[in-house]
Amino acid sequence: MHGVNPGHRIPVEGSRDIKQLTVAINSSADAFETLNHSVEERIADARARIEEEKNILSVVLAELPEGVLVCSPEGRIILYNERARQLLESSGETSTGLQHAQPDGFVGLGRSIFSAIDKPLITSALDEIAAHLRRGGRELASSFVIAGRSGRLLQVATVYILGPLREMTAFALILTDATEQMEAFRRAESLLQSYTIRVRRALASIRSSVELILDFPELPPAKSREFHHIIRCEALAAGEATDHVMVEYAASTRPPGPLARMRAQDFLDAVRRKAGDRLGLDLQMGPVQDALWIRLDNTSMALALVFILERLGAEFGHTVLRCRLEAKERFVGIDFVWPGPPLRLETLHSWELQHVSVADEGLRFTLKEILMRHRAELYSQSLGNGSESYLRLLLELAEPADAVQPRWKTVLATARPVYYDFDLFNQPGQSFELDRRQLAGLPYTVFDTETTGLNPREGDEIVSLGAVRIVNGRLLASECYEQLVKPGTALRPESIRIHGIQPEMLEGQPDARQVLRSFQRFAEGTILVAHNAAFDMRLLQLQGEGSGIRFENPVLDTMLLSAVVHSALDEHNIEAIADRLGITIKGRHTALGDAIATAEIFLKLMPLLKAAGIDTLKQAREASQKTFYARMKY
Repeated sequence: MHGVNPGHRIPVEGSRDIKQLTVAINSSADAFETLNHSVEERIADARARIEEEKNILSVVLAELPEGVLVCSPEGRIILYNERARQLLESSGETSTGLQHAQPDGFVGLGRSIFSAIDKPLITSALDEIAAHLRRGGRELASSFVIAGRSGRLLQVATVYILGPLREMTAFALILTDATEQMEAFRRAESLLQSYTIRVRRALASIRSSVELILDFPELPPAKSREFHHIIRCEALAAGEATDHVMVEYAASTRPPGPLARMRAQDFLDAVRRKAGDRLGLDLQMGPVQDALWIRLDNTSMALALVFILERLGAEFGHTVLRCRLEAKERFVGIDFVWPGPPLRLETLHSWELQHVSVADEGLRFTLKEILMRHRAELYSQSLGNGSESYLRLLLELAEPADAVQPRWKTVLATARPVYYDFDLFNQPGQSFELDRRQLAGLPYTVFDTETTGLNPREGDEIVSLGAVRIVNGRLLASECYEQLVKPGTALRPESIRIHGIQPEMLEGQPDARQVLRSFQRFAEGTILVAHNAAFDMRLLQLQGEGSGIRFENPVLDTMLLSAVVHSALDEHNIEAIADRLGITIKGRHTALGDAIATAEIFLKLMPLLKAAGIDTLKQAREASQKTFYARMKY
């Protein structure tokens, strides 16, 4: 009551003396809870102010297009944003093979950055900065290039973070996706080489023909006409080569500025609303494919289109226009259609020179500048029927945004039997140094499995594995692992009733070898924690043996730790412990849901273990080994 669940009260039952003692204890608990609530309110106010500042930083980091990581001098990650994880973590696709790149590591608090980026690259960059500082320089950054997720090329800027004595207290890594920039450079180089060869060949032919005509003025007329024909053809070929290189260059390079991907339907809906509100114009939309995405600056281009619509209305007197889309190769045409002749070219050119402004909303750019920034084209033509015309804006198509796969959730309640045929207390990864460290300062991977059945020795296998990390006494809900597994044996009906995983859900999922290797990297350098850990560890052992995958991490079991701190009680299943400690379980009997519940239980058990004099990993393991459950064998 004074430790982890202040709202808990002892039932008043038993003899008269026991009842009196129980009432006194509960009264003391009431007084403690009231006092504790007052203290907690003051602490909460202080935390709220700190949290507000932290949230501002979090929002800034989350919205950055670059990946950002801050690491301790030893290379442990102490801060990162989601973009960094997206760029560095493996997607399972083939890497480019760029030397020194290691795109298979996991990014997370407390993890080593060297599992994601090759150590010599970072240390070399840090040494370069240190050398600049020793020479009295002010340069605190150095850059290198690696291959990141799915073979993307990443520009990594390494930045020193100095303390008051100009010593390095940390370093930051700023990741920028340079793939498109590098590809555009290579395409431009290739285009230039091809263009140079074609133009030189044409110029050589022209020069030879001109020299022959000049050197032999008495050439027969037929021969003279032949050379003039050569000059004309080669001049046309040079012109075609110039046109070709201009078109290809425009298609292969990105415009400057932060253009974003947007669904064409959403963009046109915004233009239609703005045109209706500002101009009273009825823009009638034709069908738009949902898969059409365009690349643009929404604000400037939307206002530019309303600017155009305003002038079209003034030019032809129409208050109703049709809008249609036509996709062709790498571009999409947005057409505004009206009855009557097309817009004159000189009128369109005069509009392009004007600053974009509608009512009280204006930009400091001309229409032509906005079109150039988007590498867009604007022209007017008649439709084939001759009675209507259109003004077309030609924009670049963009790739659709990645779809977010929904997670399955099933909530059913039943208990798993206790299995102890795996030696939890003598893992190879245990060491004297780890044993001496305090529990609160260790990194943990708390995990759970769902299976085809409940007997690993008879061939039951994992069908789902979920995990969450704890670092510095905090549950990191954003650093989760959740994966379905295709088993080599059939699902038992009784297990399906427990976890709700159907056989068809496992089709196309990776096998245990792939998942265990991935989970091994996720759990690297941490203490494994599970509830009834021997069952889960036995599964990891049996299914990892054939692939050479061994989990040597030290292991703690919340069922045993609960038996340590509540030795007088009989029930130590997840539901009973959670009820005692005031924990609400969500997603019971999903691997990730149970892992999160186990992590919350473990965090609540820590202060109770400390109160019992159990501070270190070794003490927790030795106390667990003495419990009744640890002596059970199956």
